[in-house]
Amino acid sequence: MGKGFFISKTIGVVGVVLGLGAVAAIIALSVLYAEEKSKNGVVDNGETNPTTMPPVTPPHPTTTLPLPVTPTPSNDPWNKYRLPDTLSPSEYHVTLWPRLVEDQNGMYIFTGSSSVVFTCVKETDLVLIHSNKLNLTKINGEHLARLTAVDQQAVPAVKDTWLQVETQYLVVQLEGTLTVGRSYQLDTKFQGELADDLGGFYRSEYYEDNVKKVVATTQMQPTDARKAFPCFDEPAMKAVFHITLIHEPGTVALSNGMDIETVNTTIDGVAVICTTFEPTEKMSTYLLAFIVSDFSFIKTMEQNVLIRIWARRKAILEGQGEYALNVTGPILKFFESYYNASYPLSKSDQIALPDFNAGAMENWGLITYRETALLYDPRRSSNGDKETIATIIAHELAHMKDLMVLYNVHGVFAVDALASSHPLSSREEDINKPAQINELFDSITYSKGASVLRMLSNFLSEPVFVKGLQTYLKQFAFGNTVYTDLWNHLQQAVDDSNVSLPRSLNEIMNRWILQMGFPVVTIDTSTGGLSQKHFLLDPESVVDRPSEFK
Repeated sequence: MGKGFFISKTIGVVGVVLGLGAVAAIIALSVLYAEEKSKNGVVDNGETNPTTMPPVTPPHPTTTLPLPVTPTPSNDPWNKYRLPDTLSPSEYHVTLWPRLVEDQNGMYIFTGSSSVVFTCVKETDLVLIHSNKLNLTKINGEHLARLTAVDQQAVPAVKDTWLQVETQYLVVQLEGTLTVGRSYQLDTKFQGELADDLGGFYRSEYYEDNVKKVVATTQMQPTDARKAFPCFDEPAMKAVFHITLIHEPGTVALSNGMDIETVNTTIDGVAVICTTFEPTEKMSTYLLAFIVSDFSFIKTMEQNVLIRIWARRKAILEGQGEYALNVTGPILKFFESYYNASYPLSKSDQIALPDFNAGAMENWGLITYRETALLYDPRRSSNGDKETIATIIAHELAHMKDLMVLYNVHGVFAVDALASSHPLSSREEDINKPAQINELFDSITYSKGASVLRMLSNFLSEPVFVKGLQTYLKQFAFGNTVYTDLWNHLQQAVDDSNVSLPRSLNEIMNRWILQMGFPVVTIDTSTGGLSQKHFLLDPESVVDRPSEFK
């Protein structure tokens, strides 16, 4: 996902490795929680809402009141923002039915069911799985989830289930412990709102020929997959996703995989279409996407890959998707050559959305765009628009170094020269809550991350950089990494190519990503002396973020 000037999604992936690592993705207390507490007569300071209680006589002026007691934070797992390392998901089976018309309460809703298969890694009597703003249905009138064993053996009985709103968990307490090495399945049924908040499973509205139309679409990054269905919503918790969408006649359903079955049927007396998609590759929850709309498309084939551009019907009829269709094939070929790796999916869908918060989002097989980032109207658009679209689809197209310097390097220098800047890579324990996570999706991560990689490529030379990047991507395909893994592969490429560096790559690059800012180098032309110090736009500003490199 990009903001401002948008860099290549592949470079963005490497930038995220540098900037985020295996950072967890958890959102803090939602507005809904505060509203519900208020409805129940409770306000945030833990006191009873005075509007629901009889008046209280003020204490006598001489009365000594006790000091307020700050409650001791609970050490229970469900009050921590990071998932425990006791369970590891392997696959999901998710069915969703979005309603594109308002119900009797004036709301747009979706209903669904989900089954997640996971393996017990460490003995535990607790299942924690993310769930946010979903109304879960009790199964058999008892609990909010049902637990079974994949091997059909007996499982511990469910003792209790509840939603921990602040940390956004569905908590499943068991009477006994799960067995290490065994696989289990957790089933849930739920209802959610297709809100217009641009996050999770949401609705996008637009007017065509004065007719209001609704699209059900997604934006899961960074922590909103849990608003669509209960899931282990952290990037390292990769799994395979089997998606089925139920939608009304006259609409089309899309997801990461290619549709493999479309059935006309009736549910509760309503005629619907049931579309099932091929399973995804093993991937993180934030890359998941599914869309229901009445959009149209144009297509082409690049070798064995189906390429489709989706948009509003009128935009497609006016030819606004042609330019994106023409450049996507060459871009895919370029990346396959550059990274020495074949495109791993059977299709590449790109869709232009009327309401979209980011510039583009790299969901595997179904990339979502803001309309202005994908559609090009030959009658009204400029060459600058054409350049922007090509750059967003693939920043590395034709190696636009000069544009990189103009739009990214110079721009992020101004931000990184502030005392409020931050390092590219943060300590894992420092990033837990949503504000902390969202702070990382800024120009430092994107533009400085890309600029540092460009600098690295330049001083190693492009062939050496590409060699290290290729082995890195091959080893960690569909897996998890940290930034030091990239340094190790690039160092190996350096050693194999007999490139001379003054220090190890790890020593050189850690100073660029583990501390904020950049140096200004002073040369004394009379003595030849060199010195450097942290450059600040305001030399009097105080930097309160210490650096281990001083």
